[in-house]
Amino acid sequence: MDVNQLAEHCSDLVIDGEEIGGLDVPEELAATETAPHWDLVGCFLTDRTIKFDHMQQVFASVWRPMMGMRVLSLEDDRFLFQFPHAKDMHRVIDDGPWSFENQTFVCKEVPSGTRPEDVILDTVMFWVQIHDLPTAYAKPEFIAQIGDYVGSFVLEDLNNFGGTWRRSYYRIRVAIRIVEPLKRRMKLNRKDGSSHWVSFKYERMSTFCFCCGLLGHSDKFVRNIL
Repeated sequence: MDVNQLAEHCSDLVIDGEEIGGLDVPEELAATETAPHWDLVGCFLTDRTIKFDHMQQVFASVWRPMMGMRVLSLEDDRFLFQFPHAKDMHRVIDDGPWSFENQTFVCKEVPSGTRPEDVILDTVMFWVQIHDLPTAYAKPEFIAQIGDYVGSFVLEDLNNFGGTWRRSYYRIRVAIRIVEPLKRRMKLNRKDGSSHWVSFKYERMSTFCFCCGLLGHSDKFVRNIL
């Protein structure tokens, strides 16, 4: 078939049939409503590979969320924990710090409308014991200042003042920046020129370096620079 014949053949074609018939579209389906959940994103201070299945089994058995939880593996070695009940998530945050195979777990709540990957994971919450603090300086305001020296003061233990039994130390909740070395002690400078040292003990401490004071590795992994 030459070009002229092809043109004549095409001129006989009509598209009126396309203007009629067709299919009726179905009614728009309502968007599927997902069950509400509260998200917690976290990572581990380690360069080792985390065994995902084992980790979520361990955390599920330790946290015991009332309504269960869902765990997802994200990029950049992050993990997303989804809780159907807000109390379960808040309890995990409040009862920390947590660790898996002695590796510190850094976690934060994911705000509504925020991608888990965009949450900055830069602090770990610890209960810190203040030892050898003279009673004369043991005031709530000054203890809060000590907390800001250690990290960022969050709150003090209600048993510091007015508890049923007297401890030999004071206890505070502090947010510790993971890029800064842990404070081991602090010097109190008196007006008469003398000084006094108070020391800090971190509860439920996981792997950290005695040489540089940073969380996430032990001193055997620090290079000898001498």
